[in-house]
Amino acid sequence: MVQVQVPDLSGRETPLPGVIITALPFDRDSILSLLETRASRPRPHTRALDSLFQAFRGPFLAFAQVAWEMDQLRRKRDTLAAEQQGASSPAARGELGARLAAIEDSLRSLEPGLAARRRSLGAARDSLLPRMDRLRADVEEWERSTFAGYDSVVRMVTRSRFSEGLADTTDARGWVRLVLPSAGWRVFIRAPDLEDPNAQWYWNLPVTGDTLRLTPANARHLPRY
Repeated sequence: MVQVQVPDLSGRETPLPGVIITALPFDRDSILSLLETRASRPRPHTRALDSLFQAFRGPFLAFAQVAWEMDQLRRKRDTLAAEQQGASSPAARGELGARLAAIEDSLRSLEPGLAARRRSLGAARDSLLPRMDRLRADVEEWERSTFAGYDSVVRMVTRSRFSEGLADTTDARGWVRLVLPSAGWRVFIRAPDLEDPNAQWYWNLPVTGDTLRLTPANARHLPRY
């Protein structure tokens, strides 16, 4: 069994549903590293993209945190409204009504800040994304050329080991069950960083027991070039 947890926008580690976990009978990173050493030039534009990513993260996170807070309040409001409808006494309905009114006040107080942050995010998109897209296009071309032989190497490795990779998608609690045919397998996954659209959590770990929990503590935090 494998579970994935990543920080939500409050910083709390939360199970991540709907992501693909792949088990492989080899270390994919070692193959990629070998191919990269043979490239005619290093990965391009990393410093420029790092700078652009950092500039974009601020307005993105400012907007996302307020939007997330408002979404949590709306969920709580809907739950309380359902409870109020089923309340058995006027006192209970009144108490729930007061809590609902407080949530509505909180939502109204957050709306101007959300609008301001949306404008800042829009300005950052207009300013930064065109440059990101141009640089990323060059990176993608470099990756196509550099890693063109990856599939051939993988076919050779899997044939020699008489075993191909396995994959499945995490459930609502972030769990997936993979039945591995032998020892020596590794788990590979990329998961989004909810606080940064240009970053990701990355795992490529050996399977050493019946249960493996993937968290930021055993992940690599990588830019999405």
